[in-house]
Amino acid sequence: MMIPFLKRDQEASVSAPASVEKRKPDDEEAEYDALEAAAEDLGAALAAKDFKAAAAALRAAFQLADSEPHEEGEHLG
Repeated sequence: MMIPFLKRDQEASVSAPASVEKRKPDDEEAEYDALEAAAEDLGAALAAKDFKAAAAALRAAFQLADSEPHEEGEHLG
């Protein structure tokens, strides 16, 4: 005697053909903006009063901004 959920049906062993749907192309003008995503994360964290997540979003935004091309100024000390 088999456990009921382990019994195999005749139909269960037959695999159905998978339907393939082509993906629509992305809008070429719409670019992903990582800094905008970090700002959205910050807004969501502040709305939820999740200050740890807000700090993480601020860190991410700072790292993103710092990684963009820029000229270094003179550093003190």
